[in-house]
Amino acid sequence: MQTIARLAFLLTLLACFCARFATAADPPAVHDLRMNQVQVIGTHNSYHVREEPLTSPRGRTLNYTHPPLDVQLDRGVRSFELDLYVRKGNFEVFHIPIIDEGTTFRQLTDGLATVRKWSEAHPDHVPISFLFELKRNGAQLDSSLEDVNAAVLDKLDEVLRSSFAEGQILTPDDVRGEASTLRDAVTGRGWPTLDEARGKVFFILHDQGAQRAAYTKGHPSLEARVMFVRSDESRDDAATLVMDGPNDPDIPRLAKAGYYIRTRADSSLEVESPRQPARRDAAFASGAHIISTDFPTGEKDADTGYLVEFPGQAPARVNPVNGPEALRGQTLQE
Repeated sequence: MQTIARLAFLLTLLACFCARFATAADPPAVHDLRMNQVQVIGTHNSYHVREEPLTSPRGRTLNYTHPPLDVQLDRGVRSFELDLYVRKGNFEVFHIPIIDEGTTFRQLTDGLATVRKWSEAHPDHVPISFLFELKRNGAQLDSSLEDVNAAVLDKLDEVLRSSFAEGQILTPDDVRGEASTLRDAVTGRGWPTLDEARGKVFFILHDQGAQRAAYTKGHPSLEARVMFVRSDESRDDAATLVMDGPNDPDIPRLAKAGYYIRTRADSSLEVESPRQPARRDAAFASGAHIISTDFPTGEKDADTGYLVEFPGQAPARVNPVNGPEALRGQTLQE
């Protein structure tokens, strides 16, 4: 009788132990997510610092300041958009020459170093993306700015590789694997799992014209390249898309097909419009993976209270369009 009682007691303890850890752990399906089944918030012109206020309509669109990249990361931002200019072989980060040069870091390498340090201190973070727009507009104001050509793009690849440790960058080769094209990989086997991509960064070239042509020449499906490119579904290198209008009816379809999409919740600081919350909500519901904003956690609009963040200021949530149905919209902590 004592043996039976002791056995019953041990079984009860075991059941309590298992229940405790089953409750504490994430549902098993969360660990099966692919990185493109997750939605994150990004910032537009992530480096920008407001300079002297301008009174023109154009000037009013420049009236915003973001904190340093590591502060944004602490607040849950997981995607950055950077404007790059080339001067004396270096990549400088600012908006418009002479007119709007306020920035939390001037040299690209300094910003990347900040993100690397933060990433290594938080190795379980969901992947962090960078969207690079290489510019030369305003060169008439500053003749020292250099053209963007194939050699410059090769140099950018070198800078990116040298700024992170081996294995910290998710490259097109990593995603393509044995597939014949990058498009076949993301629409077939799919992106790496979220757990495989944790602690990593990846990069996207914004241009769709001459820069993209130079960057992809001789590199089918971005073979041996560091950056993904802003593409479209007709191309073999299609993996990442930029679709800034969140009401675009193609976004849900393309998200379900396997493409990784950036859209914008707001634009030009026009948050006083009664339509603005609807645009933000459309961005959240669209299935786009990066929701870009000028108003992330900690930076709400002072006049309207407009803000773009997930419940609980979470850094990510399960994609509401292509995530597992039972988990859609569930917030994720790191």
